[in-house]
Amino acid sequence: MASVKLVSLERVLASFYRDINATQELSENDLVEWCGEALEQIGAYTQYQEDVDYIPVNEYKALIPCGLHQIVQIAYKFTEGTSCDCAIKIVNSDDNATCTSSTCSGSCSTTDDTCNGVTSAEDVIVTQTRQLIDYHLKYRFTKTGAYYTNFKPMRLASGNFSVAKTAHCEDCINLSATCSEEYAVDHPYIKTSFQTGSICLAYIRQPLDDRGWPMIPDDVSYTEALKRYLAYKFKYGDFLNGKIHPNIYAKLEDDWHWYCAQARGKMNMPNTIDKMQNLLDQRKRLIPNENRYYGFFGNLNTPEKLALGGKYKH
Repeated sequence: MASVKLVSLERVLASFYRDINATQELSENDLVEWCGEALEQIGAYTQYQEDVDYIPVNEYKALIPCGLHQIVQIAYKFTEGTSCDCAIKIVNSDDNATCTSSTCSGSCSTTDDTCNGVTSAEDVIVTQTRQLIDYHLKYRFTKTGAYYTNFKPMRLASGNFSVAKTAHCEDCINLSATCSEEYAVDHPYIKTSFQTGSICLAYIRQPLDDRGWPMIPDDVSYTEALKRYLAYKFKYGDFLNGKIHPNIYAKLEDDWHWYCAQARGKMNMPNTIDKMQNLLDQRKRLIPNENRYYGFFGNLNTPEKLALGGKYKH
């Protein structure tokens, strides 16, 4: 789903032919490829098409959907109350999440030799802290709406051993196993920290028409920007061969840079009352909400409520 109206690239090509008074037919393949380059350089989020796919995971990897331009966020499904003490956690698509034993020869329980130095008082503190964190995460996660129930965001693997944590080489375990699942991108795959299951992938793709050509926002700024880039690239060969004056070519380059910035700025600017009100409610807060990532940024437009004098104030 695109957030703006999209039109065919033919609109740009027809206007470009008219503006340069072309006396001969130009290569459509070259023009379309140049338009694709211009769109990538503009790079506004709203020019792309938002999509969500539920893709299977087999042997710690999932195939990246065709046409993916950039990953927005990845979610995985879990079962409430499932233990995460073991090094490898298997998440199944049928909601039966189980924690299997690791490939290490030792035990995964708290009675392992590495935990002998923990006193009973320290154990109580750790247990109470875990209960507090679990309660906070559950409340924070479920209050965003029933749509997100039993879904958590997958974190991008980080650190020097990121690949090792998601590759699961033979006879090894996760180097830093936690209750949060992780992923790493290894084109054309997304490698996950669990062996089998499913992930919900939110991403953006380049919208295409029936001919496979890129579609562009129905905005005059984009039309002008793409035409300026076509003129700039079309005359590049003449500039190298000394057929046009350098000042003329510099003007073509400056025009492209100006219209590129105009198109990007105009597309990123909120242009409706609802968008501006949402932006206001997101930013006008006394207490920053730093945990919105874990609720998939849902309900960002909910105003802050403060208990002042025993009454809630917006």
